[in-house]
Amino acid sequence: MNIPNFLIVFVASAFASIFGSLIGGASLVTIPTLMLIGLPPHTAIGTDRFGLMGIGLTGWYLFHKKGMMDYRVGVTTGIPVFVGSFIGANLVLQINESALRVIIIGISLLLLPVIMLSPKIGMERTKSVLGKRDYVVGVLLSFLTGIYGGFYGVLSATFLSYVLILWFGLTFLECAATIKIGSICMTSMAAFVFAYHKAVDYPMAIAVLLGCCTGTLIGVYYSGRIGNVWIKRCFILLVLVMLVKLIIGK
Repeated sequence: MNIPNFLIVFVASAFASIFGSLIGGASLVTIPTLMLIGLPPHTAIGTDRFGLMGIGLTGWYLFHKKGMMDYRVGVTTGIPVFVGSFIGANLVLQINESALRVIIIGISLLLLPVIMLSPKIGMERTKSVLGKRDYVVGVLLSFLTGIYGGFYGVLSATFLSYVLILWFGLTFLECAATIKIGSICMTSMAAFVFAYHKAVDYPMAIAVLLGCCTGTLIGVYYSGRIGNVWIKRCFILLVLVMLVKLIIGK
């Protein structure tokens, strides 16, 4: 095992998961870091999927202790995400990346202004009671998010956040907690598929896993002090950075 590379990946993963545990986007740092140390793209994605289970597992445990998990919504989104992730991970070599980029840009340009211009969204619950239609549509949206998460994964938690906040009406803090169920389902299934195809570098996957556990401990510990307002601001900033990155094609 290359110790310097292990430490680089650990530190990068810890840093990325501090806010990644609250707003998503950790893969924006971890995948490029893994590629920087020499991993091929598909192995970098598979290694990232394995390691990012640390965010879901650690975050779930800590948020559960705080009593912030909405298990009904979490399981409703987690099961279709699990199935979708299996499909996405198996399609990773077949989907046209250019078309996927256009779709992601379009969805973000459509939904981000809604979050930015609606002061109550993410600050307080916008739906006190969820009906059958909410759950049916939520399952479909989660399934599609799972396909994307299995395919690539960058900002998949952010897109699942759209579902939890805009459709199920959760606050940003409730979303940061509840999304951990979907995150565990998405990353574990994708990791299994990539491992089956021998596209996981296990020493580096352990470095990502340990880094994510460390960063998530810090992020969740301070989540109450950060609050919905700053989590929302960071979420918007993250999506804007992602849009710029996708538009310039790098």
